[in-house]
Amino acid sequence: MGINIPVAIYDKLVEKFGKETAVEIAELIEDAQDYLEEKVVEETKKRKIELRDELRKELATKEDILLVRQEIETVRQELKGEIESLRQEVKGEIEALRQEVRGEIKVLKMWIFFLGALMVVLNQNFLELIVKILGNIFK
Repeated sequence: MGINIPVAIYDKLVEKFGKETAVEIAELIEDAQDYLEEKVVEETKKRKIELRDELRKELATKEDILLVRQEIETVRQELKGEIESLRQEVKGEIEALRQEVRGEIKVLKMWIFFLGALMVVLNQNFLELIVKILGNIFK
């Protein structure tokens, strides 16, 4: 196993404790360094997982977007059906109104005819006037 501590530190350890003890201390330092690096990697992975989980809670995923799209499509289809239903209802009401207006026009025509006939019967001069007008029109 190679020693991964700075040479200056190793030289001081050799000077103070001797070569064998310096090697043991250097190995202990290296083991501690390896252990700490492993802990840092584990803690980093743990933090990444926590961050990912937290972001998933806060941000929309593709699945969330797909669900929203499906809900929008469902609402759109419902609205389309309601609009068509309203359109048919309005068409029916318009047709009913047309029938009512046609009936009113027939009644109005009958009144006009009745009043015209009444004017002819009650006023002989009016009949002569109509004959002159019709004569001038069809000349």
